[in-house]
Amino acid sequence: MHVPGALLHALGLASLFALSLPLMARETLSVAWSHWPPFSQLDARGELEGIDVRLTRQILQEADLEPTFRNLPWARALHLLERGQLGAGMGALDTQERRQFARFSAPYRRASFVLLSHSASAGVVDRWQGIARFEDLCQASGLRLGKLRGTRPTPLTEACPSLKEAREYNSDDKLIELLLARRLDGIIMEWQHAQYRLAQLGAEEFIACQLLMHQQPVSLMFAKEALSDAQLARIDAAIAALPAPDVAFAPPNCRFDNTRFPQGPES
Repeated sequence: MHVPGALLHALGLASLFALSLPLMARETLSVAWSHWPPFSQLDARGELEGIDVRLTRQILQEADLEPTFRNLPWARALHLLERGQLGAGMGALDTQERRQFARFSAPYRRASFVLLSHSASAGVVDRWQGIARFEDLCQASGLRLGKLRGTRPTPLTEACPSLKEAREYNSDDKLIELLLARRLDGIIMEWQHAQYRLAQLGAEEFIACQLLMHQQPVSLMFAKEALSDAQLARIDAAIAALPAPDVAFAPPNCRFDNTRFPQGPES
């Protein structure tokens, strides 16, 4: 039987298209983001970028999933995840409370929390003078410390009176503003975000790190029904294959390092 050349050509194209479908048909997954540089932010062209955004894209695409990012406040993202109306959140702390409505990947990076102060300056009273040991810091009276409202307590802050008494503020930018104006003596912040904002302000040289408090592993958090077990296993395998973190993202050198003594002040 003679088959016209045009028909053969059409059949060939159809076969190629059918073969390519499994490669093209990635399942999409909605992922929450909010402005939190350098982890997630819009660049000068209005395109979404950041450490978490790049890692999430890489991890999910390795697992044959395609992220679609939604700009949502974190509290709203948690609410939608709990209701199954959002697929995932980035940079999440794995807690028993959240496991009631969510599943977690393996940790894909660590967040470093630090206590920052202004550097000592000639002619300015240094409230950190005389604090030679971690115990001195914990018992220091009169230190004006600040932290972000809603910051989770840790064993360290519970055991250290001066840290436990830190006053809460509504934004990290407000903390930095008050520190640079010397209306606070120290602020508790996530290091990468603090470093990014200080660099933007040209204020890095005016700040010192007093204490590396802890390094918290963070994960991707998924609505319980968003993924199959096989998909989550592929995500964890993609995380395991990630290269070692760049040294640029290492925590700063601080006067005191609580992470070196896991059975010390936090025990």
